[in-house]
Amino acid sequence: MRKATFYLVILVFCVSCKNQESVSAKDAIKYLNNENVLFLDVRTPHEFNIDGSIKNALLIPVNQLEKKLTMLEYYKDKKIIVYCKTGRRSKLAGAFLKKNNFKVAAMEGGFLEWEKHYSSYK
Repeated sequence: MRKATFYLVILVFCVSCKNQESVSAKDAIKYLNNENVLFLDVRTPHEFNIDGSIKNALLIPVNQLEKKLTMLEYYKDKKIIVYCKTGRRSKLAGAFLKKNNFKVAAMEGGFLEWEKHYSSYK
């Protein structure tokens, strides 16, 4: 029941994904060492640990984002670049974060796109 409620909420946010800010992997690299930007990984812990991640990224799986929203309060004044494997989950997470007044951009193409060009930045 709880899982179904979460996915229903995510589905509702899907409608607002169209107006969401996004950033290409190519442009995201410019923010890699910027202390005013957080890279937020919304994949599973398995994906994060096995497939790799972006340097200094914070992991909060998309299905735990609502429950762990208070962990992100520290980053309220920073830009958050959210990513997943391909970009679908990051759009959902970005819409949720935007609704909660965070400055957020979803990385287009996700970690797969990042790896194509910037595998040395893991």
